[in-house]
Amino acid sequence: MRNQKHQNCYNCGTKLIGKYCSNCSQKSDTKRLDFKHFIQHDIIHGALHFDKGLLYTVKEIMLRPGKVTNDYISGKRVRYYNFFYLSLLIIGFTLLLQSLHQEKINVTGKSITYIETRNFASKNIKYILLSFIPFFALSSRIVYRKVHYNIAEHTIIASVTLIYFLVLNLLSEVVDLTGLQIHHNAIFSSLSGLLIVYIYYQTFKLHYTTKKWGNALNAFLTLVLFSFLFLLLMFIIIYILTTK
Repeated sequence: MRNQKHQNCYNCGTKLIGKYCSNCSQKSDTKRLDFKHFIQHDIIHGALHFDKGLLYTVKEIMLRPGKVTNDYISGKRVRYYNFFYLSLLIIGFTLLLQSLHQEKINVTGKSITYIETRNFASKNIKYILLSFIPFFALSSRIVYRKVHYNIAEHTIIASVTLIYFLVLNLLSEVVDLTGLQIHHNAIFSSLSGLLIVYIYYQTFKLHYTTKKWGNALNAFLTLVLFSFLFLLLMFIIIYILTTK
């Protein structure tokens, strides 16, 4: 019975007209789940579809980060995977890769502050990385205050910036697994700063059509302010850890 043509939406019960429910937007051809449909549609189609979804979002962020942020802020969102969930997925996959080649760190002769700080960072790396979002959002809100984006819109820009950073970090971990003897950590560190400036420059370039150098300066100041706020947080955490 479930595979037969139905007149009402399975999700909300609204009478169906056309390919989508007019009330909740669920497809009108929704049918009973079977294993083949689950694998082909829910997993493969949902994760690997290049017109929308997870990989499409990663591809667009890496190639056109400014377009992604402007699309999302302007309401063009249906093609993009949830940025927060995507950040968590990349962090989880990166930690998995790290566990495959993690070497034991020799802490002989290291100070208590070093050991406690390293242990804290290791246990809370996910939260430390996610804290990039509010710090970037606050920084760009201050620097780009004349653009009149609200804090939620700056949070979207910050989320795209974090995803870009995480993908670069993930690529660095993949290089580690290959065993190639290249100075990829130094390259990654240098690229990260430049690309963060690039992302903010691209995002706000439509607002600075006649002041490109002003936009470039603001993008750089956003990175500087973020770095200051983030390092301030780290110093506070270290101080708390060492004065317990």
